[in-house]
Amino acid sequence: MSQAQTPTQTAGLELNDVSIYYETYGQGEPLLLLHGYTQSSKSWKDFVEYYAQDYKVYLIDLRGHGKSSPFTETFKVEDATKDILALIQTLKLEKIKGIGFSFGGDVLLQLSSMSPETVESMVVIGSNADWDAQNYPDMLEAFTYENIEQFAWIRDFHAGGEEQVQSVIEQLANYNIKMSADELARIKANTLLILGDREQISVESVVSLSKKIDNSALWIMPNTGHYAHQGDNREEFIRISKKFLAQKNE
Repeated sequence: MSQAQTPTQTAGLELNDVSIYYETYGQGEPLLLLHGYTQSSKSWKDFVEYYAQDYKVYLIDLRGHGKSSPFTETFKVEDATKDILALIQTLKLEKIKGIGFSFGGDVLLQLSSMSPETVESMVVIGSNADWDAQNYPDMLEAFTYENIEQFAWIRDFHAGGEEQVQSVIEQLANYNIKMSADELARIKANTLLILGDREQISVESVVSLSKKIDNSALWIMPNTGHYAHQGDNREEFIRISKKFLAQKNE
Protein backbone atom coordinates (compact mmCIF):
# COMPACT_ATOMS: atom_id res chain seq x y z
CA MET A 1 0.00 0.00 0.00
CA SER A 2 1.42 3.39 -0.98
CA GLN A 3 1.89 6.18 1.53
CA ALA A 4 -0.89 8.17 -0.15
CA GLN A 5 -3.34 5.38 0.65
CA THR A 6 -2.52 5.39 4.38
CA PRO A 7 -4.70 7.92 6.23
CA THR A 8 -2.88 10.83 7.80
CA GLN A 9 -5.88 11.24 10.09
CA THR A 10 -9.08 9.40 11.01
CA ALA A 11 -11.72 11.04 13.14
CA GLY A 12 -15.37 11.24 14.08
CA LEU A 13 -16.94 14.62 14.79
CA GLU A 14 -20.24 15.26 16.55
CA LEU A 15 -22.16 17.53 14.19
CA ASN A 16 -25.89 18.25 14.15
CA ASP A 17 -26.49 15.53 16.76
CA VAL A 18 -24.80 12.82 14.68
CA SER A 19 -21.25 11.51 14.43
CA ILE A 20 -19.61 12.04 11.02
CA TYR A 21 -16.55 9.93 10.27
CA TYR A 22 -13.79 11.06 7.92
CA GLU A 23 -10.24 10.22 6.88
CA THR A 24 -7.58 12.46 5.32
CA TYR A 25 -4.79 11.68 2.87
CA GLY A 26 -2.00 13.79 1.39
CA GLN A 27 -1.40 17.53 1.64
CA GLY A 28 -2.60 20.60 -0.22
CA GLU A 29 -5.95 22.23 -0.96
CA PRO A 30 -8.90 20.33 0.56
CA LEU A 31 -10.69 17.93 -1.80
CA LEU A 32 -13.81 16.15 -0.55
CA LEU A 33 -14.78 12.80 -2.09
CA LEU A 34 -18.45 11.98 -1.43
CA HIS A 35 -19.98 8.56 -2.04
CA GLY A 36 -23.31 7.35 -3.38
CA TYR A 37 -26.33 6.23 -1.39
CA THR A 38 -25.83 2.74 0.21
CA GLN A 39 -22.05 3.14 -0.17
CA SER A 40 -19.43 4.67 2.12
CA SER A 41 -16.09 6.41 1.76
CA LYS A 42 -14.58 2.98 1.05
CA SER A 43 -15.89 3.32 -2.51
CA TRP A 44 -13.28 6.04 -3.15
CA LYS A 45 -10.26 4.25 -1.63
CA ASP A 46 -8.85 3.12 -4.98
CA PHE A 47 -8.91 6.70 -6.25
CA VAL A 48 -7.13 8.33 -3.33
CA GLU A 49 -3.54 7.89 -4.50
CA TYR A 50 -4.22 9.87 -7.68
CA TYR A 51 -5.73 12.90 -5.95
CA ALA A 52 -3.54 12.90 -2.84
CA GLN A 53 -0.58 13.84 -5.06
CA ASP A 54 -2.06 17.33 -5.32
CA TYR A 55 -4.67 17.70 -2.57
CA LYS A 56 -5.46 16.98 1.03
CA VAL A 57 -8.18 14.43 0.35
CA TYR A 58 -11.11 14.01 2.73
CA LEU A 59 -12.99 10.72 2.52
CA ILE A 60 -16.27 11.23 4.37
CA ASP A 61 -19.01 8.82 5.42
CA LEU A 62 -22.24 10.69 4.82
CA ARG A 63 -25.01 10.63 7.41
CA GLY A 64 -26.32 7.11 8.07
CA HIS A 65 -23.49 5.43 6.15
CA GLY A 66 -20.17 3.72 6.84
CA LYS A 67 -18.70 4.60 10.23
CA SER A 68 -20.95 7.63 10.71
CA SER A 69 -24.02 7.40 12.92
CA PRO A 70 -26.81 5.14 11.60
CA PHE A 71 -30.08 6.84 10.69
CA THR A 72 -32.36 7.65 13.62
CA GLU A 73 -34.59 10.15 11.80
CA THR A 74 -36.21 10.38 8.38
CA PHE A 75 -33.50 10.77 5.75
CA LYS A 76 -33.16 14.11 3.98
CA VAL A 77 -30.45 15.09 1.50
CA GLU A 78 -30.54 18.56 3.05
CA ASP A 79 -29.54 17.15 6.46
CA ALA A 80 -26.57 15.32 4.94
CA THR A 81 -25.58 18.57 3.22
CA LYS A 82 -25.75 20.53 6.47
CA ASP A 83 -23.47 17.91 8.05
CA ILE A 84 -20.83 18.52 5.38
CA LEU A 85 -21.11 22.29 5.75
CA ALA A 86 -20.72 21.93 9.53
CA LEU A 87 -17.69 19.68 9.01
CA ILE A 88 -16.08 22.23 6.70
CA GLN A 89 -16.73 25.02 9.18
CA THR A 90 -15.51 23.01 12.18
CA LEU A 91 -12.29 22.13 10.38
CA LYS A 92 -11.93 25.79 9.34
CA LEU A 93 -11.65 24.98 5.65
CA GLU A 94 -12.12 28.31 3.88
CA LYS A 95 -12.73 26.81 0.43
CA ILE A 96 -13.03 23.27 -0.83
CA LYS A 97 -13.13 21.31 -4.06
CA GLY A 98 -15.24 18.20 -4.35
CA ILE A 99 -16.10 15.09 -6.31
CA GLY A 100 -19.48 13.52 -5.64
CA PHE A 101 -21.13 10.43 -7.02
CA SER A 102 -24.94 10.17 -7.12
CA PHE A 103 -26.05 11.03 -3.54
CA GLY A 104 -22.65 12.65 -3.02
CA GLY A 105 -23.19 14.70 -6.16
CA ASP A 106 -26.56 15.93 -4.92
CA VAL A 107 -24.91 16.92 -1.65
CA LEU A 108 -22.25 18.92 -3.50
CA LEU A 109 -24.86 20.68 -5.63
CA GLN A 110 -26.91 21.59 -2.58
CA LEU A 111 -23.81 22.60 -0.59
CA SER A 112 -22.60 24.92 -3.36
CA SER A 113 -26.01 26.60 -3.39
CA MET A 114 -26.33 26.73 0.40
CA SER A 115 -22.85 28.26 0.80
CA PRO A 116 -21.72 29.55 -2.62
CA GLU A 117 -18.39 30.94 -1.39
CA THR A 118 -17.36 27.59 0.09
CA VAL A 119 -17.16 25.40 -3.02
CA GLU A 120 -14.54 26.49 -5.54
CA SER A 121 -15.01 23.66 -8.04
CA MET A 122 -16.76 20.30 -8.18
CA VAL A 123 -17.19 17.20 -10.28
CA VAL A 124 -20.70 15.74 -10.09
CA ILE A 125 -21.33 12.21 -11.38
CA GLY A 126 -24.77 10.71 -11.98
CA SER A 127 -26.78 13.48 -10.29
CA ASN A 128 -29.29 16.03 -11.54
CA ALA A 129 -30.59 17.65 -8.30
CA ASP A 130 -34.08 16.41 -9.20
CA TRP A 131 -34.79 12.85 -8.10
CA ASP A 132 -37.52 11.21 -6.04
CA ALA A 133 -37.37 7.52 -5.10
CA GLN A 134 -41.18 7.42 -5.07
CA ASN A 135 -41.11 7.77 -8.85
CA TYR A 136 -39.49 4.32 -9.06
CA PRO A 137 -41.91 1.90 -7.34
CA ASP A 138 -40.40 -1.17 -9.03
CA MET A 139 -36.99 -0.30 -7.60
CA LEU A 140 -38.41 0.22 -4.11
CA GLU A 141 -40.31 -3.05 -4.30
CA ALA A 142 -37.14 -4.95 -5.18
CA PHE A 143 -34.74 -3.02 -2.95
CA THR A 144 -35.84 -4.24 0.48
CA TYR A 145 -34.08 -5.76 3.45
CA GLU A 146 -36.00 -8.97 2.82
CA ASN A 147 -34.00 -9.19 -0.44
CA ILE A 148 -30.69 -8.31 1.20
CA GLU A 149 -28.89 -11.33 -0.25
CA GLN A 150 -29.33 -9.77 -3.68
CA PHE A 151 -27.55 -6.67 -2.39
CA ALA A 152 -25.09 -8.31 0.01
CA TRP A 153 -22.30 -5.99 -1.16
CA ILE A 154 -23.91 -3.22 0.90
CA ARG A 155 -22.65 -4.95 4.06
CA ASP A 156 -19.05 -4.27 3.01
CA PHE A 157 -19.57 -0.52 3.40
CA HIS A 158 -21.14 -0.22 6.84
CA ALA A 159 -19.61 -0.60 10.29
CA GLY A 160 -22.90 -0.70 12.21
CA GLY A 161 -23.89 -4.23 11.27
CA GLU A 162 -27.27 -5.46 10.10
CA GLU A 163 -29.23 -2.73 11.87
CA GLN A 164 -27.39 -0.04 9.94
CA VAL A 165 -27.67 -1.93 6.65
CA GLN A 166 -31.42 -2.28 7.17
CA SER A 167 -31.83 1.41 7.96
CA VAL A 168 -29.92 2.44 4.81
CA ILE A 169 -32.15 0.25 2.66
CA GLU A 170 -35.38 1.36 4.31
CA GLN A 171 -34.52 5.07 4.17
CA LEU A 172 -34.03 5.01 0.39
CA ALA A 173 -37.78 5.48 0.03
CA ASN A 174 -37.34 8.95 1.57
CA TYR A 175 -34.72 10.09 -0.96
CA ASN A 176 -36.06 13.25 -2.53
CA ILE A 177 -34.29 16.29 -3.94
CA LYS A 178 -35.63 19.01 -6.22
CA MET A 179 -33.51 22.13 -6.37
CA SER A 180 -35.21 25.19 -7.82
CA ALA A 181 -33.83 27.34 -10.63
CA ASP A 182 -33.14 30.06 -8.04
CA GLU A 183 -31.16 27.64 -5.87
CA LEU A 184 -29.12 26.46 -8.83
CA ALA A 185 -28.45 30.05 -9.91
CA ARG A 186 -26.69 30.62 -6.57
CA ILE A 187 -23.95 28.16 -7.49
CA LYS A 188 -20.65 29.89 -8.25
CA ALA A 189 -18.38 26.84 -8.40
CA ASN A 190 -16.75 25.61 -11.57
CA THR A 191 -18.91 22.54 -12.18
CA LEU A 192 -18.29 19.46 -14.31
CA LEU A 193 -21.42 17.34 -14.73
CA ILE A 194 -20.79 13.73 -15.79
CA LEU A 195 -23.45 11.29 -16.92
CA GLY A 196 -23.47 7.88 -18.55
CA ASP A 197 -25.85 7.82 -21.49
CA ARG A 198 -27.37 4.50 -20.40
CA GLU A 199 -28.30 5.37 -16.86
CA GLN A 200 -31.62 6.02 -15.15
CA ILE A 201 -31.21 9.80 -15.06
CA SER A 202 -32.01 11.27 -18.46
CA VAL A 203 -29.42 13.09 -20.53
CA GLU A 204 -31.99 15.83 -21.12
CA SER A 205 -32.32 16.53 -17.38
CA VAL A 206 -28.57 16.98 -16.97
CA VAL A 207 -28.35 19.17 -20.08
CA SER A 208 -31.08 21.30 -18.50
CA LEU A 209 -29.16 21.37 -15.21
CA SER A 210 -25.99 22.53 -16.95
CA LYS A 211 -27.87 25.47 -18.46
CA LYS A 212 -28.98 26.61 -15.00
CA ILE A 213 -25.47 26.59 -13.50
CA ASP A 214 -22.99 29.24 -14.55
CA ASN A 215 -19.42 28.05 -15.17
CA SER A 216 -20.57 24.50 -15.89
CA ALA A 217 -19.32 21.88 -18.33
CA LEU A 218 -21.02 18.66 -19.39
CA TRP A 219 -19.47 15.28 -20.18
CA ILE A 220 -21.80 12.57 -21.47
CA MET A 221 -20.04 9.19 -21.49
CA PRO A 222 -21.22 6.85 -24.28
CA ASN A 223 -22.26 3.25 -23.61
CA THR A 224 -22.03 3.87 -19.86
CA GLY A 225 -24.39 3.41 -16.91
CA HIS A 226 -24.65 5.01 -13.48
CA TYR A 227 -21.06 4.28 -12.37
CA ALA A 228 -19.57 6.47 -15.07
CA HIS A 229 -16.28 6.99 -13.21
CA GLN A 230 -15.45 3.32 -12.84
CA GLY A 231 -14.56 0.36 -15.04
CA ASP A 232 -13.19 1.14 -18.48
CA ASN A 233 -13.73 4.88 -17.90
CA ARG A 234 -11.68 5.05 -14.71
CA GLU A 235 -8.34 6.26 -16.07
CA GLU A 236 -9.95 8.85 -18.35
CA PHE A 237 -12.17 10.04 -15.50
CA ILE A 238 -9.18 10.55 -13.20
CA ARG A 239 -7.26 12.44 -15.89
CA ILE A 240 -10.15 14.72 -16.86
CA SER A 241 -11.32 15.36 -13.29
CA LYS A 242 -7.82 16.32 -12.13
CA LYS A 243 -7.41 18.67 -15.07
CA PHE A 244 -10.81 20.25 -14.39
CA LEU A 245 -10.21 20.71 -10.66
CA ALA A 246 -6.87 22.37 -11.36
CA GLN A 247 -8.57 25.16 -13.30
CA LYS A 248 -9.11 28.44 -11.50
CA ASN A 249 -12.56 29.95 -11.13
CA GLU A 250 -12.55 33.22 -13.05
